[in-house]
Amino acid sequence: MDLRLVPLFRDLASEDLAALEQEAQARRLKRGQVLFLEGEPVRSLFVVERGLIKVYKLDPEGRKQVVLHLEGPGRVLAEVALFLDRPTYPASAEALEDSQVLAIPKERFFQLVDSRPPLARALIRYLARRQGQLLHLLDRLVFHEVRERLCEFLLQKLAEEGQGFHLPTNPELAALLGTVPEAVSRNLGQLYRQGLIRLKGRRVEVPDPQALRGLIK
Repeated sequence: MDLRLVPLFRDLASEDLAALEQEAQARRLKRGQVLFLEGEPVRSLFVVERGLIKVYKLDPEGRKQVVLHLEGPGRVLAEVALFLDRPTYPASAEALEDSQVLAIPKERFFQLVDSRPPLARALIRYLARRQGQLLHLLDRLVFHEVRERLCEFLLQKLAEEGQGFHLPTNPELAALLGTVPEAVSRNLGQLYRQGLIRLKGRRVEVPDPQALRGLIK
């Protein structure tokens, strides 16, 4: 994978990218295979090379999942957990489909950050962007209707993956949007009947993104 496609690394010089690539180890995951579990020691920073990874938490009884986010190609996992006072994974991650990730060992990543200031600055910028995204998510959950949140999610996936992007299951999508599966199903059905989306199994096409964007206040 070309690490220039990863937002965290896109502004780095060639020599910095080469140093990272030397440390990255490819790891294949079958659908349903766990990448890491909540509470395990943080050993690596992960970059999704292909596939789709679900990050989730379990309720106190260990039965119900709450999906926190989904990460596809070019996205980074465990970047915040690296810097916790007690570096353990705050959530679990598993593959929603056959996937491959690049694992960069924690200690080697820290050594690169210490020795290469551009990487340290890139990391700070990336974490700042992630904080902004979380604030935007909070704003959506508090002030936007389910339909608006769904439209924003679809447009974001379209921008990241292009036409024919993968749609999570309704329970997973409901957890991401802060609602219930029935509301997701109802709103997806309305968008489909209005011709604003096309569905092929769990793959989605948006024929007129501007029309979909017009539903967002």
